[in-house]
Amino acid sequence: MKWLSHIGQGVLILVFLMAGLTKLFSNTEQIIEMYSDPFGYPPIFMYFIGVIELIAALGLIAGYRWRRIAVLSSLLVLILLLGIIASNLMINAFADAILPIMYLLLLIGLLIRLIHVESVMKIQPQ
Repeated sequence: MKWLSHIGQGVLILVFLMAGLTKLFSNTEQIIEMYSDPFGYPPIFMYFIGVIELIAALGLIAGYRWRRIAVLSSLLVLILLLGIIASNLMINAFADAILPIMYLLLLIGLLIRLIHVESVMKIQPQ
């Protein structure tokens, strides 16, 4: 089952690398068309979200070696996904929220694997 969590982690890495790079390398007009018009977010905020998505993806990559970093990056991805889902639901874009919900379920499975099965965040009694 460990390989399955590695595949899920890889999927999340690809998704957030592509999303972050798309936001960072899009020009302002594209950002306004994709995010400012439907959601009302300013372009600078979306560039900031792109940086956060890249940091989360790089943390997930480092998480292959250091599993605690994978947990911390997964929590960052969790916050991002909840924001994506909430943003889509606020503008009644229910169909656009389906894919982030699926990523959220994948992320929850990864977190359960990391925390409970691999005992990554085990607290040692003193």
